[in-house]
Amino acid sequence: MQTSRLEERLWSPLFHTSRKFYIGLGLLVVGMAWFALAWMTQLRTGLVVTGMRDIPGGAPWGIYITNFVYFIGITHAGIAIASAIRLLKLQDYIPLARLAELITIFSLIMAGISIVADIGRPDRIFHLILYYPESLRSSPLTWDVTAIGIYLIFAITYLYLEMRADLARLAHQGRGGWLYRLLLPAYDPDERTRIERIVWWASVFNFPIMVMVHTTVGWIFGLMVGRPGWYSAIMGPYYVAGAVLSGVASVVVVTAIYRRLFGWQEYIKPVVFKGLGRFLSWVSIFYLYFMLAEFMTVKYAGPVAELRVSMAWSDFEFAWLYWLQIVALVLAFSIFFVNVVFPRLFRIGTTVVASALVVVTLWVTRFLIVVPSLTRPYLPYPPGRYAPTWVEWSIVGGTFVTIIFLFALFTKFFPLIPLTEMETAAQEA
Repeated sequence: MQTSRLEERLWSPLFHTSRKFYIGLGLLVVGMAWFALAWMTQLRTGLVVTGMRDIPGGAPWGIYITNFVYFIGITHAGIAIASAIRLLKLQDYIPLARLAELITIFSLIMAGISIVADIGRPDRIFHLILYYPESLRSSPLTWDVTAIGIYLIFAITYLYLEMRADLARLAHQGRGGWLYRLLLPAYDPDERTRIERIVWWASVFNFPIMVMVHTTVGWIFGLMVGRPGWYSAIMGPYYVAGAVLSGVASVVVVTAIYRRLFGWQEYIKPVVFKGLGRFLSWVSIFYLYFMLAEFMTVKYAGPVAELRVSMAWSDFEFAWLYWLQIVALVLAFSIFFVNVVFPRLFRIGTTVVASALVVVTLWVTRFLIVVPSLTRPYLPYPPGRYAPTWVEWSIVGGTFVTIIFLFALFTKFFPLIPLTEMETAAQEA
């Protein structure tokens, strides 16, 4: 494989832009404008334009918090996959390392936006800083904001360090070289060995940071004794398992999209999807086991308040969503399982479809964790109701549009596949 050809193929999105790209970018800008309009409406009018209510019969949290928990879960696998690739020297997986890192960074940003939207008054977020010592002792949510901040700084630093070698090469390409030189202060051509050592140790420390973040998200719910369905020791590992499942599945989907868009079949090989599909088959069955354990415990021995939440899931207004998510997750596991057990039946397309099922379904799962417990309080009130408004759906949808927009911008300015690492791996092979 010639270096010049490799560089030309992998960096073609930076130097060649089609009309479809500009059309797509225009549509994304329109979507983000609608997102901004909805948020301005909420800022001008207040949270009354949402379906959230903190009075009896309502739900003070809704799809904003659902979105927050979902995006935090998506972040789990990004840096984790990149770290595993570098620690275990998984050469076939190198092309998707940077894509995975970007999923982590962009999802963390959208998780933060979801929290700010839920506050209603973004200026009030400064109270968290002003009264930090008191809130740190009294609220798991403060722990989570701290953990997310640390994780975001870590993820951006990790991406920047491993990308410096590619940026240095781009600085000599001519067009736009000034931008890359600006991003390379104190660059030393001989720094690569030091950077690799730093990235290796950062990969080691990533795993405890990652588990800390997602366990802390679980504790936001698991340490709330005042809400049925939440106060449980299983929340920490349950959230970590769900985060791994949705995060890896999102990496599969995004990788498949870029592989198809830019014709990178030669570099992102089928063995990548086989390996990730095998991993997802194990994680999905563990996650289904957690769901079964929770369901059986409440149904057979749960207190009255817990049973009311369970009945809302399985028999009343949330039943269609609950059983739809079960069917979707079982179907996804079956596809992963068949691809693993019967190699002749393996298809990249079926693995991607199963992963897309997981990505969509895990958002529904987060919704079912957040809302039913709020509409079935311990106090003797009738069951509450929650219906998201157009403002809520627009803001939540806007976060997904913004992620696609960020990926599109990154695609035009920075390399998506670590070229220097691929060349090094090819030489070692």
